[in-house]
Amino acid sequence: MSGEAKQETNHVGGWDSMPPSSRAPAFVTTPVGANDPDRKGAEAALLNLKQAQAEHPFWRNRFFKACTAGQLSRADFQFFFGQYYLYNRNFTRYLAALMANSDNDYHRARLSENLWEEGGGLETDKRHAEIFRKFLREALEIDIEKTDYLDATRFFVREFLDFCLRSHPAAGSAFLSLGTEGIVSRMYTIMVEGMLKASIPEEFLSFFRIHIGCDDEHAQTLEDMMVSYMHTPDWYNTCLSSMNYALSLRHRFFESLYDAIQGRKLQGVMSRIQARRSLAPQYPDPSLIRFASGQHGAPLYENETERQNVKATVERMPFKSEIIDTRIVRIAPGKLNERHKHAHEMILHIAEGAGRVQVNESTVDVKAGDTVFVPRWSLHQTQNTGDGELVMLAFTDYGLTRRAYQNEPPARPAPRKEEGAVAQAVADAEE
Repeated sequence: MSGEAKQETNHVGGWDSMPPSSRAPAFVTTPVGANDPDRKGAEAALLNLKQAQAEHPFWRNRFFKACTAGQLSRADFQFFFGQYYLYNRNFTRYLAALMANSDNDYHRARLSENLWEEGGGLETDKRHAEIFRKFLREALEIDIEKTDYLDATRFFVREFLDFCLRSHPAAGSAFLSLGTEGIVSRMYTIMVEGMLKASIPEEFLSFFRIHIGCDDEHAQTLEDMMVSYMHTPDWYNTCLSSMNYALSLRHRFFESLYDAIQGRKLQGVMSRIQARRSLAPQYPDPSLIRFASGQHGAPLYENETERQNVKATVERMPFKSEIIDTRIVRIAPGKLNERHKHAHEMILHIAEGAGRVQVNESTVDVKAGDTVFVPRWSLHQTQNTGDGELVMLAFTDYGLTRRAYQNEPPARPAPRKEEGAVAQAVADAEE
């Protein structure tokens, strides 16, 4: 290896050039035989590298967590993949950049062949890029010509291309092999799980199923190319740092897109606030701004479970609010509501009756006219200790947290009495 090539590797793909956050865990060290060109040494090195790949913080990004929890909507995936398309449509450029840097005729020929196969040859409908565009058009109704790409998206794509253009082929092949192609099956499996939970039909997911079900030819080419350089100095750490850099770039990209998804949910409300737009007409309907004493709201649900001594109903007041959510909670004499927690904070005003409210490990006695504050994510439960119905007005910021924390929940069915209602209510609250 020439001095010039070695210097380039240390500068672009070497361990010392990578930020600490992109490096593998400290316990991953250069394995015995990693710099030995025999197959046994290659297998030992690859095993260690793939272990570091599987444990990288990338797999714990918030976008993946939201996919698994089913917290993303079709609109969220529409935005995500609209941005992701810029990376997807440039993928063959990364391969071409690596091919241009390769000093091996055989590898260049293999990559050229893979580029042709990736493009589907002359059969347009079999090109992976075209299958992905079809997914964008038909499943998500994205107009790819009108997408406004974020700066984070452009930076991600540019960094990928620059690394492949400027790195020694040992670093570039590790970057695209371990840090890119080697994660596709696991990554797309998580995305598919999220899309199915967002009610995107299976029939539109063929692009992802193709990549989950089998490895592409160029994935093997990239790995073979990477292993062919294992006789070069500090090969293992060069591969490790290059892989970590690719995964760290993607981690930051996914985190940025998740932040943007969350911001979009609040964008409409914030725009109306800043524009000083009133939510009410000049002459509001009195029934939408006044709730009379003794009036009943729209039923939300009813929980009754003898085993847990629960008997409570919840109604929603008819106010057309964006942030404040107002409800009436009714608990029968001697009964409780379910013990639960939620993302929104809550003010409970006791309108009628007497009871006891537990917030985490503290309990307070209440009567008509009292008000209790329940902080967000605190476990709470209310018991009716009086002879008559306990009626409470619940004021929350649910209109904000349902956007900032998760999607609008589905409309509840008509009030019902069933054994599993409490368990389901608690599960819904703790999502």
